[in-house]
Amino acid sequence: MDRTVAVLYGSETGNAHDYAETLSSSLERLHFKVTCSSLDDFDLKSLISTRVLVVICSTTGQGEFPKNARRFWKFMLKKKLPHDLLNHIIFTSFGLGDSSYPKFNWAIKKLHNRLLQLGAVEFSKRAEGDEQSSQGIDGYYIEFQKLLVENLMKEFPLPQGLEPIPDDTLLAPKNRLMVDMRKPKRQTDDKVKQVAMTRQDAELVPVKVSCNTRITSLEHFQDVRHFSIHSTEPLTYEPGDTVSLYPTNDPQEVQTLIEIQDWHEIADRRVDIEGEAPKIDGGYVKNMTLRSLLTHHLDLKAIPRRSFFGLLQHFASDEREREKLQEFSSYKDPEELYNYANRPRRSILEVIQEFFSVKIPVEYIFDLFPVIKPRLFSISSEPSEHNIDLTVAIVQYKTMIRRVRRGLCTTWLKTLNVGDDIVVKINRNSLKFPPLDKPIIMISPGTGIAPMRSLIRQRVSQGCDKSQLILFTGNRYHDKDFLYGDELTKLAQDGKLELWTSFSREAGGYVQDTLYLQADAIAELLTHRDAAIYICGSSGKMPNQVRVTFETILQETRGLSKEDSQKYLQELEMNGRYIQETW
Repeated sequence: MDRTVAVLYGSETGNAHDYAETLSSSLERLHFKVTCSSLDDFDLKSLISTRVLVVICSTTGQGEFPKNARRFWKFMLKKKLPHDLLNHIIFTSFGLGDSSYPKFNWAIKKLHNRLLQLGAVEFSKRAEGDEQSSQGIDGYYIEFQKLLVENLMKEFPLPQGLEPIPDDTLLAPKNRLMVDMRKPKRQTDDKVKQVAMTRQDAELVPVKVSCNTRITSLEHFQDVRHFSIHSTEPLTYEPGDTVSLYPTNDPQEVQTLIEIQDWHEIADRRVDIEGEAPKIDGGYVKNMTLRSLLTHHLDLKAIPRRSFFGLLQHFASDEREREKLQEFSSYKDPEELYNYANRPRRSILEVIQEFFSVKIPVEYIFDLFPVIKPRLFSISSEPSEHNIDLTVAIVQYKTMIRRVRRGLCTTWLKTLNVGDDIVVKINRNSLKFPPLDKPIIMISPGTGIAPMRSLIRQRVSQGCDKSQLILFTGNRYHDKDFLYGDELTKLAQDGKLELWTSFSREAGGYVQDTLYLQADAIAELLTHRDAAIYICGSSGKMPNQVRVTFETILQETRGLSKEDSQKYLQELEMNGRYIQETW
């Protein structure tokens, strides 16, 4: 009997991934052979041989799939796929969503229905978690997993003579790390930036830092950087494209981990990975040691999730510490884990420092530590053969318990000096902007100005003026964080740009308020001049508030009903005239 299960996840922030890891471990204890990966990393050819499929997927933005699920979904949408393609598969799915958003759990609903259309059969009822519920997503997930396991065991009972593996038994590592003790130690990787240049990915471009300047006032709470890089190789990009940066951990924090785990003797020895290595965007550095692995590839600043504590408990020799780690890994009291890890934004490194008896076998490093993901930033310069500008907000804040937290990537970026060598990857976007003679209404609060600056500078160089370029940008203060304020003001004075600003801590109001004040002009642009709408910025409340403002404008100036105004914007989306890029 084939007891193979594919557990696939689509995860933007890591929650769906954590549920997938938890489920995978539970199924392994029932002697199922489990494959756990993101939807995009799953070999699509394996669908032909897959018998049991479990999909756990969040919904991001305005009803969108997470980035690591979009390629899979694109494949699922192919019209040429036969209707019985998946009739050999039994499946179920779980969604992570927030009912305060209009497209609640949109991604899992679409994917679940598409799997049914292609012939797959549901063996356990789909469930949808709601962040707004008093029981949180955990409450829904507990019931989902319980029912899933019951139904799966009915279909695939334990082979005769086998018993479930007890929870206190440590499972074998999924990706075993091995230290090569035969070769001499390598010299300590003091030159972290040079090691990063050895990443093994053909798409990476070596560049030099040419500018790293703060563009917000020193009196302002947030440090926003104009960050420029130069390449001797020809570059190709367009407005809307992004650049991947590959940050590293602080070498001193890496040394701290090495010391408290007593890894001195093996820190600078070569390491290998048994079997297939976990996929890492950008590839591994060459001649990898334990130290370079910890520095360049494993995220020590990540907030630990439930599956982390579930594994870490096995490595605590102190009984009280082991019991505490077990409590954090349990679903019985979600608030306890939230208050310990999420609320204060406690890092993995801090947890290991606080549980003194924990000694991690090096073989389990990949099972415990998440990999460092590249950070994507919108390009803010017009296309250039050798230069790229980025606009980067340095992440630093205090938690509710007054601890200062700093973002991994932007802390690293802040340390870079002019002339430093790094590697980047340029990511092409599928955005299609309207012809030059058609107006673009741009809405960009905060660092959302980055792709707008790229587009504006390109179109001005192509002969566009304020009749085609209308920008609504918002910040807190005119003199503290009006990003590229002098440049934008000069373009407006020269008749190249129609500029509307909002400063929420001065005159009050946000971009949507300023947009509403220009209702008649906006309606004219949309209904008589075929204008496109381009929105960039935070994925919080802003995109929905801006959309509602456009609906209101159409209702009040053109007499449309609420339903018709919504349909109008939906048609703009379908025709590529309503573009939204949020993060």
